[in-house]
Amino acid sequence: MKRYAAYKSASAPASRTVGSVALALALLAFLAKRFGFIEADVFVLSLVCAAVIATVSLVLAVVALHRIWSFGGQGLPSALGGVLLGGLALLAPALVLGMLAVHSGSSDLSTDRQDPPAVVIQSIADEQPVLSWINQALEEQSWQKLLGQTKKDQSRITSLELDHPDIVSRRYRIAPAQLHAAGAKAIEVLGWTVVDELPPDLLDAPTRLQAEGSTRVLGLKYDVALRIRPDTVGALLDVRSRSRTPLKDLSDNADHIRVVFTEIDQVLLETYGDLARLSVEETGLEEEEELQIEPVEDPRNTIPLPGFKPYVEEEGIQEDDLGLSDLEG
Repeated sequence: MKRYAAYKSASAPASRTVGSVALALALLAFLAKRFGFIEADVFVLSLVCAAVIATVSLVLAVVALHRIWSFGGQGLPSALGGVLLGGLALLAPALVLGMLAVHSGSSDLSTDRQDPPAVVIQSIADEQPVLSWINQALEEQSWQKLLGQTKKDQSRITSLELDHPDIVSRRYRIAPAQLHAAGAKAIEVLGWTVVDELPPDLLDAPTRLQAEGSTRVLGLKYDVALRIRPDTVGALLDVRSRSRTPLKDLSDNADHIRVVFTEIDQVLLETYGDLARLSVEETGLEEEEELQIEPVEDPRNTIPLPGFKPYVEEEGIQEDDLGLSDLEG
């Protein structure tokens, strides 16, 4: 009896090999971006290449499964392996695209929309043309048509105020120098790196503080600037968070500002013990136009003494013409 050779799919092992290459490229790009070895543009282009290769792997796997179903033979485990590896390789590009689409927060958010605090380190989004083009296309074309939104500046400011009603300037009944110390301590607790600082030279002098942080998943860099100015109450605090790349992560700039406020409140609570005496709401400020600064320290019961004793050098006792000195009456 004549035996015919069993059908063996050539696309099945090819799909598994191509899927392995796609998954390795996606993982390598993710790890390199997480630890800061590549820029965002290189990361996005690597994910695009991984997605294309993974798609080829899936197509080869589908062809292999179809032929094995029709003619039988070997190659089923390789084809299923190609489907699994190709699907895993597509997971990273899909995750990044989902962050851009679903978690599309503002790349530059401040408590003062009209006059935000200055950021010394400029955004490097201009050096990432591919990523900037993708982000602009998603925001201004696809999602704008889908949601029926406009991109006018005034409507953007209004939408930001509606989306983040708690992201507003805050006033404290302490001197700007004391609030600056609390902000510096909060940044230290958060583990951010201070990149620029204008320390207070006087107790009521305006100050600023800028720190650099990174997100947990992709390690994306962002800048947080704190501006402290004298106010009728004591000190006015404005916070600005600005992303250095159009990529999005699980946390956005609004979350960074909220974390700063929370940590500063915690520092003030641990330092002074009564946060209600220090913080002032915006509505309360409108009702009371002239508020006096409440001293944090208890009033002195004694007259303050100088820290040193005045010293006058004596050149000697002079006698007058009658032979009397200055000490004799």
